[in-house]
Amino acid sequence: MSLSPEDLILKVFEKCAGKSGCDVCRLHMEEDCLFFPELYRLQDQAEEARLSVCAKDLRHLLDLCTLCGLCPCQDIRMFILQAKAAFIDEKGISLSSRIISDVETVGHWGTTFSTVANQLNRLTSVFPLLKKALNVHPERHLPVFPKESFFLWAKKRGLNSKKGSNSRLASKVAYFVGCSAGYLFPEVGKAAVRILEQNNIEIFVPPQECCSMPLIMEGDKKTALKKIHTNIESLLRSVQNGYDIVCSCPTCGYFFKKLLLENAYYSEAFQEKSGAGNKVMKVPFGSGEKRFITVPKGIYQKLLKDDGYFSSLDPLKRIELSNKVKDMGEYLLSIQVKRKLKIDLTCPDIPMVYYASCHQREQEIGQPYYHLLKSFPDSDIIQIKGVMQCCGMGGHLGYKTSFHPHTLKIGEPLFERLLSEKDRTIITDCLSCRIQFQQTMSRKVFHPLEMF
Repeated sequence: MSLSPEDLILKVFEKCAGKSGCDVCRLHMEEDCLFFPELYRLQDQAEEARLSVCAKDLRHLLDLCTLCGLCPCQDIRMFILQAKAAFIDEKGISLSSRIISDVETVGHWGTTFSTVANQLNRLTSVFPLLKKALNVHPERHLPVFPKESFFLWAKKRGLNSKKGSNSRLASKVAYFVGCSAGYLFPEVGKAAVRILEQNNIEIFVPPQECCSMPLIMEGDKKTALKKIHTNIESLLRSVQNGYDIVCSCPTCGYFFKKLLLENAYYSEAFQEKSGAGNKVMKVPFGSGEKRFITVPKGIYQKLLKDDGYFSSLDPLKRIELSNKVKDMGEYLLSIQVKRKLKIDLTCPDIPMVYYASCHQREQEIGQPYYHLLKSFPDSDIIQIKGVMQCCGMGGHLGYKTSFHPHTLKIGEPLFERLLSEKDRTIITDCLSCRIQFQQTMSRKVFHPLEMF
């Protein structure tokens, strides 16, 4: 019997608050999150009044989670995602939420008809009505669409076709571009292609759909799983043909490398393939390169199961893809370590400040772009330190009327830190952060790839 959305979110209360909760995030997430301070407020209020938290408050609580990944417990994030999906299954999704969370479709039609879309965006008589219809906050700027998407540009260059077995290039990359670079900032994707080409690396842009993070955050699980399944099959075909899978979007990378793995190692398919046997289970231990420990099967098999958000997808394929995906900065730095990477700073005299986004940090790969930029003798770059800094944008959530003020509250400490470096150009590999910084601070913001 499936749990109700209220029961799912109450599981978070059980684990995080109350007499049996760990209570760690009461202080740990106090300033960098909207979800946990509200959770503890509701819990304290309910205990004081000796009443349970009402369904309306539980639904509002879910809307405060941006899935930044900063909270320490993976199972808590998954309860939140499952609860979001359960609410949508029960109540349905609004048209405005369906539209703004479908970044891929909006981007495709926006770039296809960019002239018309951008003209409508500039009309003062149309612009406010369009925002109201889409539930976009009045102070938010809608994106300006480029004349040509990265995907169309790549197709014209033949990058959506494999070179075949006659290719003499030793290294081959299947580039998962992501919706933001694919449709809103094609210059980032073009910069990635330029760098790979000048290092004699074969580039293939495989068939791909949105990584589905916006859909997952909105609770549209059915649509998300269809797109994820398509991406898994397409990307693994590239792996079978000898390509490395590389992402330039940290959110896409975080999804493939971290979220998609949820409970996959607990599946019967993996346990059988690993040779665990009838008495023990092999479970991952620690971070970084996968290590496993064995635990008694009789005790843990009812607790450790592949029964979560992505359980309908082949667990062995999820594991294979997760282990094959690399962040573009991570990939380029690995080349730099093995042999000299052919790159130069386009503007070596520009002072820079680098910010690694939440989803980049949660991949646990260090800060490869910072190290690449700093490796040049003439570079002047500093980094924003701190593991809890967040811009607050939350992807498409930052556009919503109800969420926009929250994005500013979360991001305020980071904005102040960046504004203190007023003479430095902001560098970040997250294009959602880029949108946030450009609007809140009117500063020039670039992806690290654009600096080479």
